[in-house]
Amino acid sequence: MADVSRRLLGREERSELSDAARSLVEGRNVLVTGAAGSIGSEIVRQLTPLGAHVYLLDHDESRLHSLHLELSGSGLLDSDTVVLADIRDRRRLHRVFADLAPDVVFHAAAHKHLQLLERAPAEAVKTNVYGTQNVVDASLAAGVERFVLISTDKAAEPSSVLGASKLLSEYVLQGVAHHGMRVASVRFGNVLGSRGSLLDTLRWQLANGLPVTITHPEVTRYFMSIPEAVGLVLEAGLLADCGETYVLDMGDPIRIVDIVERFSDLTGWPVASYRFSGLRPGEKLHEVLAGSHESQFPTGHPRISVIPPNLSGRRLEVFFDLLMPLFRAALHDRDEFIRDLLVDGVAAMRTAADAVAHVAPDAHVAPVGPVEVLLPA
Repeated sequence: MADVSRRLLGREERSELSDAARSLVEGRNVLVTGAAGSIGSEIVRQLTPLGAHVYLLDHDESRLHSLHLELSGSGLLDSDTVVLADIRDRRRLHRVFADLAPDVVFHAAAHKHLQLLERAPAEAVKTNVYGTQNVVDASLAAGVERFVLISTDKAAEPSSVLGASKLLSEYVLQGVAHHGMRVASVRFGNVLGSRGSLLDTLRWQLANGLPVTITHPEVTRYFMSIPEAVGLVLEAGLLADCGETYVLDMGDPIRIVDIVERFSDLTGWPVASYRFSGLRPGEKLHEVLAGSHESQFPTGHPRISVIPPNLSGRRLEVFFDLLMPLFRAALHDRDEFIRDLLVDGVAAMRTAADAVAHVAPDAHVAPVGPVEVLLPA
């Protein structure tokens, strides 16, 4: 896989884990949400040989079974480390966290397909925002020491429901900073080989002689291999403190057309033709890893930079005023209202942020308590 990544990305894969990051999880109880997904399962794979006691939480029972079979060689699902639960179920999460008492949580569970969420914004809110709030609150109640959220470059200058929902999930973490749990988000772009990603589509289209469908001939994206991204996520977890967002160095953006050509050369399957469909709702021609209103600073790791938390003052008020109507609208599947709330809410927080001076990473942010929200059954 390393050679495939090198040929597709045009650079060497770098994923060596530091001793400090290893010591963060060694002998600790670590819970991974979305453990059956592409990123979550790789987190589990990298944590397991480090001596961590890893809990796999997901609502996809079939993929949980597959992952447990891979890790243990047994398909019996008789281990308490395999946890079937939905992050939307607040009461279930609180029971699970109280029973398992994790020390560290990696929150990878999310809806991530941009176009599906454009058509179903209520689902984005229920999982990406409300689900994150549930996991955060359950972690606080269980005394979790460190919490790391897997975010996305689409949260920077969000133009989509996916991006807005993930930006709000980053704010959920900032809202509970300074309450005894170290919290941070990790933002990065596309990963090669994830389930339902570009390579899956290319493999099917090229192998069957179908036209390769791309939105625009000049569209670019940031790419990284899954093991490389997860290695840096673990390093960023070591830095987690008070709700900051860590940004991974993903190299230069790559044209999708170039990835297609390299994949064609690698597999020997020719590109029959291209069909350029045009950018779809919510899509950008070029992604960014940080917004124009966000300041980045270097960290002690050469491939990780940090965007300090700035959820304070008027911006904090706007955020908390947004959550309850957003959650209730999601409960009733009021998609158009949700879309308006997301657009207006993110814009209002952006405006409020423009009036807030950018602060250095060690600056103090006023403490905010957890949001106690429970949607009616």
